[in-house]
Amino acid sequence: MVRTGEQYLAGLRDGRRVFYRGQLVEDVTQHPILRVPCTHSAFLFDLQFDRDLSPPLAVEDGRTGETVCSFYQVPTDREALRGRAELIEETTKRSGAVFNIVKVIGSDALFALRIVSRALDQAKGTDYAARVQAYHEKVSREDLATVVAQTDVKGDRSLRPQQQRDPDLYVRIKERRPDGIVVRGAKAHITQAPVADEIIVIPSRAMTDADYAVAFAVPANAPGLTMICRPLLELEGARHPLEGPRVLRHALVEALVIFEDVFVPWERVFLAGETEFAGPLAHMFALWHRYTAISYRAAQADLIAALGLEIAEANGIADRSHIRRDLVDLILFAEIQRMAARVAASEHKVDGLTGVCYPNPLYVNIGKLYSNTHYLSALQALIDCAGGLAITAPSGDDFANPNLRPLLEKYLAGSPQVSSEKRFKLFLMLRELVGLLGGLESVTMVHAEGSIEASVIELLRTYDFASSRVLVDRLVGETA
Repeated sequence: MVRTGEQYLAGLRDGRRVFYRGQLVEDVTQHPILRVPCTHSAFLFDLQFDRDLSPPLAVEDGRTGETVCSFYQVPTDREALRGRAELIEETTKRSGAVFNIVKVIGSDALFALRIVSRALDQAKGTDYAARVQAYHEKVSREDLATVVAQTDVKGDRSLRPQQQRDPDLYVRIKERRPDGIVVRGAKAHITQAPVADEIIVIPSRAMTDADYAVAFAVPANAPGLTMICRPLLELEGARHPLEGPRVLRHALVEALVIFEDVFVPWERVFLAGETEFAGPLAHMFALWHRYTAISYRAAQADLIAALGLEIAEANGIADRSHIRRDLVDLILFAEIQRMAARVAASEHKVDGLTGVCYPNPLYVNIGKLYSNTHYLSALQALIDCAGGLAITAPSGDDFANPNLRPLLEKYLAGSPQVSSEKRFKLFLMLRELVGLLGGLESVTMVHAEGSIEASVIELLRTYDFASSRVLVDRLVGETA
């Protein structure tokens, strides 16, 4: 059954080992900084009870009759696949245009695991698919917040995992026991891991050494598991409510997740040494997660486009030709990602063994590559609409000072159609985006869910040149 936000928060008080700025956090839900990522995820749980949300976030499981989160429902047709993208976009908008990742990324991994584990069982005679299905049913039935740890810390990137000077620079199986495995290593920049119920671990690449071909799931409070959070500079820097309209209510935390002899029982192990399936699992998860990326990023792009329009109107320049071109660039940034998600669903593929419907890799990677390569250009267009006050505007405390506010309203006035107060707040919202969030989102939007190079490789691998090569060869033959 679906849980409320309060029920989810209560489940996080479980003795997990989380550090923030060098200090052990006793309760992530009460920490002055980490409580914001907690309440951000809790909001997604509460949205399950919002009857106006379309598509709905809570649906009836046709097999059990229970109400479950729709993100955990396996897509078996294009309508379900497209509905998933629409729901990701809508929940992102409802969450202050900040992607609400828990459950979404976990289900991305579960769908990939269902497909790959069935192929593995057929090839090897193993029973991984049953384990994946049982775990999938558990997290759906108990309405758990699941995140994914894929990216290894990697050490010297010119070397393969087994060639590293320290064997723990990729997560590995240290010991195989009759009742399970013991793992060591670390995964980097794992989003919302400190505030998740469960962490699903999958390979980051193809593996040639059996110890590194491993996938499993552990509770966030598993013995031997330590999470060291990045400092949330955007929250620490928002010293007045006007300066953090998004981040003070909706924020994500990333962590270095360290496994120091963590025991995993066999029922939670989904890959254990079958090297030829590590790469396919990594790639299939990446496909699902990039589909998720272009879905949530469309919502974020809508925010940037609307902010550009409103600040241009407040400045009285919305009808200028160069600003109109900036606005069109922002429209393209949003709509090309949205269009890619829709076409990827419409031109979907179906896994022959499981019946799972998955997005078309070509269109997913087109949308993702466009997103990666055009985010900074979108920010440039936004800044062009705004001008220098996007970064140099006074503070929220200045605006709250009754002696200073009349001066700010007088000298920061713009178009008479927009109040000085609104124009000032728009500039502070802009500063949150390009200042407080500038470093984080510049890296995230360029690199998260797969690098530019990863999408380039996938496009070259999946694009069908055959028909156009026939045309070229025929023309060459005709003119030769």
